[in-house]
Amino acid sequence: MKRILLFAAALSLSLAALAQQALGPGTGLVSPEINPDNSVTFRYHNPKAKVVQVTGDFLPTLPVEIDLGERKIMYNAPGVADLSEGPGGVWTYTSAPLSGELYSYSFLVDGKKVMDPSNVHQNRDIATWTNIFTLSARPGDPGWYYEVHNVPHGNVAHVWYDSPTLSSQRRMTVYTPAGYDSGNQHYPVLYLLHGSGGDEDAWSDLGRTAQIMDNLIAEGKAKPMIVVMPNGVWFNQAAPGAAVNNFQPTMQNSRSQSTQEIEDSFPDVMNYIEKHYRVAKGYANTAVAGLSMGGRQSCMLSLHYPDVFGYVGLFSGVGLVEGNEQAFAKVFAYKPHLYWIGCGKEDGVMVNSKKLKEWCDFQGFPVTLYESEGGHIWRNWRTYLTIFAQELFKDAPQKAQRPIRFSNTTEEFE
Repeated sequence: MKRILLFAAALSLSLAALAQQALGPGTGLVSPEINPDNSVTFRYHNPKAKVVQVTGDFLPTLPVEIDLGERKIMYNAPGVADLSEGPGGVWTYTSAPLSGELYSYSFLVDGKKVMDPSNVHQNRDIATWTNIFTLSARPGDPGWYYEVHNVPHGNVAHVWYDSPTLSSQRRMTVYTPAGYDSGNQHYPVLYLLHGSGGDEDAWSDLGRTAQIMDNLIAEGKAKPMIVVMPNGVWFNQAAPGAAVNNFQPTMQNSRSQSTQEIEDSFPDVMNYIEKHYRVAKGYANTAVAGLSMGGRQSCMLSLHYPDVFGYVGLFSGVGLVEGNEQAFAKVFAYKPHLYWIGCGKEDGVMVNSKKLKEWCDFQGFPVTLYESEGGHIWRNWRTYLTIFAQELFKDAPQKAQRPIRFSNTTEEFE
């Protein structure tokens, strides 16, 4: 019996050692490596591979058109570059010098997608996983705002709430600014909505909301605020791994034919937040914004509740003017502090963005249209949030003016 116990103990220790070995030093390669000139070197070890490539949004993009039925969206697909094989089967590729940004990439090994085993930083976009890295070429560039710095940090929580309207429990992500837990101050709220295929994790992971807000607030460029990121798909409770219905998201199956569901159920979100958080209530303290589908939802929420949201941000997504003329007129009768549209010049949504802007201009309604480069991509949506957040909850009503822009030469926020 004693021998059996000793054998069991030895076996247990051996298995523990194997488990620890599996969590050991990794590949031993540095990848990606950011070089002094802001170029980036990628490394991958595979002596048996015939062709190794890297695909990512740091490379020249490949334009792809996505047909969503009622409309088409121009998508800039990641470019592809070949790695060169060196001694010991280590493949390498060094990019051109890059500007400050958050970049996504993965390897293609003999045509098969492979994650970088040397890089633990990964993100999920809908159902696709990629490696990521952030690069800041200089303080104040976009990449700088997406990185963690030595500043006071807020907290991010995943909370469940009851939605009587949808007869279900649902999950959302809530950012509270630094100092919230230790004080008694009441804060304004930004409700931030994701796009098709997204969920309550999209803005916190891909959108870098906490990093952007921490850095802007620390610099005094944005007011301390609560940011609420709900799941905008009415038939999905939560992100993969959290929902009991095990919903598998795609661009198509996450799109509703109508925004009516979110219009009807959104008070459930607001009621929970106002009950459980120290919220500064009222028109001047409440904002809504979203990307793509979430931009359209934000627009429709502003039409449905014109006296609720004093700030509205439409990121690559707007509602149609036709048939909603009276509703838009009612929105602007309340004199919103800011009605802001952001869209890429290569984005298929730009057509409707300009239509809304032109119609509002003709009516004398103050609307800001910010035109960026590129298409329907996260790189733009992070930029829009960084700009939009700086204009929220100011003391004086916002009037139409020149929007904050990236400098063409330094890429810093002005």
